[in-house]
Amino acid sequence: MRFAIGLTLLSSSLLLLTGCSSTLTAINAGKSAEPAKAAKAAKDARPKKKEAPVPVAMPAFDALKGKGLYYFDDNKGSRFYVTDTIAENGLYDVKEEFKRGEPHGFTWGTGAAAILRKGVALDPQAIEGVSLASDHHIVVHLRNGDASRKKGKKRSEDPGELDLHLTLEAYDMSDLPIGPYLVTRTNRTTPAGYLIGSRYTFPKGSIGYRATLWVNSDEVIVPTKNAFTGSGSIEDFSKRFTKEIPYCLRYIPGRNATPLGLKFEEPIVKKTGKDSKGRLVEVAQKGSAELYPVKKGTIFCGRDDDRSLATARWSLRYVNGSRVLEFDFPDEIRAEDFGVPRTHRNALKVAFAEERVKEKGKTVRKLVPARVWLANKRITDYQWRFNETAAEAVREALEATKDARREWDEKHATKKAKK
Repeated sequence: MRFAIGLTLLSSSLLLLTGCSSTLTAINAGKSAEPAKAAKAAKDARPKKKEAPVPVAMPAFDALKGKGLYYFDDNKGSRFYVTDTIAENGLYDVKEEFKRGEPHGFTWGTGAAAILRKGVALDPQAIEGVSLASDHHIVVHLRNGDASRKKGKKRSEDPGELDLHLTLEAYDMSDLPIGPYLVTRTNRTTPAGYLIGSRYTFPKGSIGYRATLWVNSDEVIVPTKNAFTGSGSIEDFSKRFTKEIPYCLRYIPGRNATPLGLKFEEPIVKKTGKDSKGRLVEVAQKGSAELYPVKKGTIFCGRDDDRSLATARWSLRYVNGSRVLEFDFPDEIRAEDFGVPRTHRNALKVAFAEERVKEKGKTVRKLVPARVWLANKRITDYQWRFNETAAEAVREALEATKDARREWDEKHATKKAKK
C-alpha cells in the first residue's frame, strides 16, 4: 500500500505624457524632486519589518523550566516541562500535558509510532525524565522495556538505555505571522497553518524553539502503525516482490514527486555460519533491487513504466537485536520519492524490520516498513516549540479559525469518502 505521505509579479506600466502639460522646467523639476527625496528618506528611516525569527541567547535547559515548552501538531497542542530544578540521580522529573493518542514530547526522525529493540515495539514517547550532558545538551530518557535496570542507577551508567539527545535554539518570534510556523514533521503546511496564514501574528515576548536531535546508536523506527507489507519475514517479502508487481514505497507528495516501487532481483535466502566460538549464527548479506516509477492514485501498486529508473542496494543486518533490511538509494533519486526529507537523507535509511507481536496468545513475526536512524547523524525538527506567550497566540488563532477548520474537515472528509 502506498502512502502519499507567491510572489505576485507586479507589472508596472510607464505613462507617457505629451504636450505642454508634460513639460517641466528645471526649476519646477527641482521643486517636485524635493518632497520626493524627503518621502524616500522618511521611508528609509522607518524600521524594517521583521521577516525571520531572530536568535536569542539562552541556556537550552531554561526552556524546560516554569511553564516549559508548548508544541502543536496541526491544531493539537501539548506541553512539556520539568517539575523540579534539582536532579535525582542525574535525572530531572518531567511532566506532560496532552490528549491521549496525540503526538507529544520530541520527534524521533520524522515521527515514530514505535522504536524496535529485539523486535519488540517500545513507546517513543514514554519519557522517564531528562538529564544534562557534560556539554549541556539535553538528553531525554525513555523506558526501554527492561525491568532489570537497577533502581537509582544513573542513566549515564546504562549503555543500553533508550535515549534521545537534543539541543534547543531560541528565537524571538514577535510580530511574525503564526501560520508559516505550524508545519508537519516533513515541513509541509498543516491545515491549521494554512487557515491561520498571515492574518494572525505573534505578540511581543513570543519565543520559538528549534530542536536538533540525534541518537548515540543506530535505532530502528516504525513511522506508522498503519503501514504493512503483508509478509512475516524478510525472506517472504523478497519472494513476493521478485515478480511483476513491485512494492510501492511511501513518498512525500509534491509537484515533482515520482513515486517508486522496488523489485528484488532474486529472493533473499537466510544464510548461517559459525562465529569465533563455534556457535551457529546468521551471516549478514548484501544485494540489490530495481526501482521503477509507479502509478499515482491507485490502491494497488502498479508500474508506470517497465524500464528501471535505478538500482538500490540493500543490506540485511541486526540493529539492537532487531532483524532489519535497509536500503541505500543512488544520488539521482530524490529523497522525497522514497519518503525521506532531503535534509535528512544522510541520517535516515529506508528499511523493513521484523517485529514480534502477540496474536491470539502467540508471538508471531510481522515485517513492517521502518527507518534506521544512524548514530550521531543530526536531524533538525521542522516543528517548532513555543513559550507560553507564543502558545497562547497560537491557541487564540486556532479559536478564531475554528469555523473555517470545521468546513475544511468536512470538505476533506467528503473527498476521502469518495476515494
